[in-house]
Amino acid sequence: KASGQLLGTGQDGSREWITVVATICGDGTALPPLLIYESTSGSIQDSWVQDFDSNEHDAWFTSSASGWTSDEIGFKWLEEFFDKKTREKARRQWRLLFVDGHGSHVTLKFLEWAQAHKILVAVYPPHSTHRLQPLDVGCFTPLATYYSQLLDRQTRLSEGQTRMTKRDFFRCFYPAWQEAFTAKTVSSSWCKT
Repeated sequence: KASGQLLGTGQDGSREWITVVATICGDGTALPPLLIYESTSGSIQDSWVQDFDSNEHDAWFTSSASGWTSDEIGFKWLEEFFDKKTREKARRQWRLLFVDGHGSHVTLKFLEWAQAHKILVAVYPPHSTHRLQPLDVGCFTPLATYYSQLLDRQTRLSEGQTRMTKRDFFRCFYPAWQEAFTAKTVSSSWCKT
């Protein structure tokens, strides 16, 4: 599990952050992304996810005032997302979840709940994810490359007259996600680390 941030611009030209939380599995699969939108109201506006179609896309959306994860989001992700998406694969066996040292991954509530549900949590040593974390080593670079290509295309098609906003984000992000998070890329990321 790892996260990275992608940038858009608001109507007033200000920066807007959207955190992407990614999770890959040792079997070469990836869980759907968690997208955390920056929102002072604490809710996701319909226009931000207007391009999301639950029949075509698989993603989970939430928001925070900063656009970053929090203890609450981290716990909900573990309980309502990670556990449900990996329980069947584990066939009642223990699961191993590697996380960075972000505070939302190492709260007592998070760790106790994980232990009670047969999830071992391993925390990467500080300042080591650039070498040890499969997502940092092998998946986020292709994601950033594909996303940048789609942004460039959007800019060319609009002749530079539009800017990336929260409402445009998913339209560019999801195809880039699909290109970057293939079984080949995920497996290669694990091999490299």
